[in-house]
Amino acid sequence: MPEERQRKSMRTSELDKMINKLQSLDRVDGTSEYYKNNAIAYLSDLANYLDRIGVRTIKMRPEAATSSGAHRLFRKWR
Repeated sequence: MPEERQRKSMRTSELDKMINKLQSLDRVDGTSEYYKNNAIAYLSDLANYLDRIGVRTIKMRPEAATSSGAHRLFRKWR
């Protein structure tokens, strides 16, 4: 993706989309369900807090905007 087309911010409504996507996932096993439920809880808390303080858009750090696939590095490390 060309650098000028990279996202520089994220709307907080995207957190709700992430939560809904996680909630729609089938159960794989007990451990993955545990992590999924914790991720949902943390994202929900974050979304609620940002809503409470009136934040609708969050700026992205430059290094975060270019680090797609970082989760794959963790898998290789484990």
